[in-house]
Amino acid sequence: MAGKTIEITNNPEDGTTSVMVEQRPIDEITETGVEISPSGGISLETGLGWGVDVAVVLVAVAGLYVGKKFVDKWFSKES
Repeated sequence: MAGKTIEITNNPEDGTTSVMVEQRPIDEITETGVEISPSGGISLETGLGWGVDVAVVLVAVAGLYVGKKFVDKWFSKES
């Protein structure tokens, strides 16, 4: 699968139209990493398939859960 960009330019002054087509392999287009959008969404792309993306998210959620339980236990001992 490849990424494709098609640009059509119309020049009304001399009546010409130009077409530019650019095609690249999909691995050059895909960027890996975590992106946080201004609207509050999070996008994760490892470049290794959706299963790895899901596993990374599950490990992160599990880490947050274990961390929360540790903090709760620590504060309950102080009281």
